[in-house]
Amino acid sequence: MKVYDARISRNPIPGYCSFLHEFHNWPISRQREAQQKRLSQLLRHAAHNVPHYRDVLAAAGVVHGDRVNLERFRQAPELTREMLRTKFELLKSDDLAARAWHKNSSGGSSGEPVTLLQDRYYNDMSQALTEMHYSWAGRAVGEPFVKLWGSDRDILFGTVGWRNKLSNFIRNRRLLNSFDLSRQHMQKYVKIIRRARPVIIEAYAESVYEFARYINAAQIELPPVRSVVSSAGTLYPFIREEVTRAFNCPVLNRYGSREVGDLAGERTAGAGMEVFTFTHFVEVVDEAGEPCAPGEEGDVLVTCLTNYAMPIIRYRIGDRAVVGAMITAPTPSVERLATITGRVTDAFVREDGSTIPGNFFIHFVGVVHNSGWLKKTQIVQQDYDSILIKMVTVAPPPEGALEEIRGSLQLVMGPACQVTFEFVEAIPKLPSGKYRYTVSLVSRPPPSAPTLQ
Repeated sequence: MKVYDARISRNPIPGYCSFLHEFHNWPISRQREAQQKRLSQLLRHAAHNVPHYRDVLAAAGVVHGDRVNLERFRQAPELTREMLRTKFELLKSDDLAARAWHKNSSGGSSGEPVTLLQDRYYNDMSQALTEMHYSWAGRAVGEPFVKLWGSDRDILFGTVGWRNKLSNFIRNRRLLNSFDLSRQHMQKYVKIIRRARPVIIEAYAESVYEFARYINAAQIELPPVRSVVSSAGTLYPFIREEVTRAFNCPVLNRYGSREVGDLAGERTAGAGMEVFTFTHFVEVVDEAGEPCAPGEEGDVLVTCLTNYAMPIIRYRIGDRAVVGAMITAPTPSVERLATITGRVTDAFVREDGSTIPGNFFIHFVGVVHNSGWLKKTQIVQQDYDSILIKMVTVAPPPEGALEEIRGSLQLVMGPACQVTFEFVEAIPKLPSGKYRYTVSLVSRPPPSAPTLQ
C-alpha cells in the first residue's frame, strides 16, 4: 500500500490529500484491509511505547509481543475524558523526543476541559482531511471561502495575529466571528460575502442557522455558493432546511472534535457521513457495549489512527450517533453515520432574539480561561441579562480569572449582563444519564424581518 511519505516534502499535505481522495474511491474490501493494518500498527506502538497501554492491551489479549489479535480489540477498555486528565503522563508515548508534537486543549461540548498531545503526522493528516472534504463540497485549492467560526481568543477580542492573517491570505479565506451575530455584524458579513464571493461557507451549525434566519427574514440575495459545510454542533433537519433556503445550495455535514480531529463527512447532502476510515476506527455501541446495527443509536467510540504521540484508543467522545447503512457485510468499524444526535446543549438568547452558540461559553470558560483549576462547568442563562456559572474546581481560581470570564461573556451578551459564580461539589446528570452543560431558561422571540442597510 503506497502512502505519501512526509519525509520527501516540507509540505506533505497536498500529497496526503491526493492519497485520501484515492483511498475513499477504493473498493470497500481494500479500504477495510488498509484500516486493519493501520489499527494493528497503532496498537503495536501503544503496547510497546505507552505505559497505560502496555498492561491494558496485554490483559485484554489484544497485543502479545509483536502479535496483534484484532478479534480481541473490543475487549480493550474504553478511554474517557476523566482518564485523559488523571492518566495524562501514562498516556504519553515514551518516544516523544524523536517526534514533533504540541499540546492541544479541548473544552468540547462536554464542559470538561482536557489537554492532550498531538504529533506532526496527526496535524498534517487532519489538514489533508479538511481539504479533501472541501473538495467534496466543491472547492478547489486556492478558491475563496468564508469561515464563520469562533474557536480562538483572537476572534473574540479582534486581535488575530500576523500568522493567522498570513494563513488566511494564503488560503484565500475570510474568517468571521460566529460568536457575535448581532444584526449589525450580520449586515457586515453579508457585505463581505458579496465582496469575497466564496465558493463554500464553513460554519458552526448553530451560527449558520442564526445567520440563515436573518438572510431569509430579510429576503437577502447572495452570490452563488456551491456548498455550506456544517462542521461543529448538531445539524438538525430544521437547520439544514433553513440554511439550504438561505444560500440556495447543499449543506454538507462534517463531524469531529479537537481530541481526534475530523472523522466523518458527507459527500452528498443528507446521504449520511462517510467515516474517514484511513485515519479513524469508529464504533457505535449500546448500553451494554455491544455494536449497534444500522438504524440504531448509540454512544460513539473513536480510535485515532494518526496520533502516535498520545494514542487515543476506544475513546468515548461523548456523542450519540445513528449507524448508517452498511455497504457490504457489517464490520466492527462503522463506515457511515446516518446522523449525529449530539449532546444536550442550549444556545443563549439575547433580548433582540439573536442567539449565541452554547459551545462559545464552554470553550471560553473551559479552555481559554482555564489553566487547569476548573474541572467541570454548567452555565445557566437565567434571564437575558443574567448568567449563573456553576463550577467544580480542583484548585482555587487564579487571581483575576473570574473577572476575565465575566468580561468575555459580557463582550457577547452585553455589558449589563450579570455573571455570577457558584462553586459546587458536583453537577447532577439528567435522567438519561447525560450532563447538560449549558442551560437557557429564556424563551426565544420569533424572527423579525430586518432590513439590510
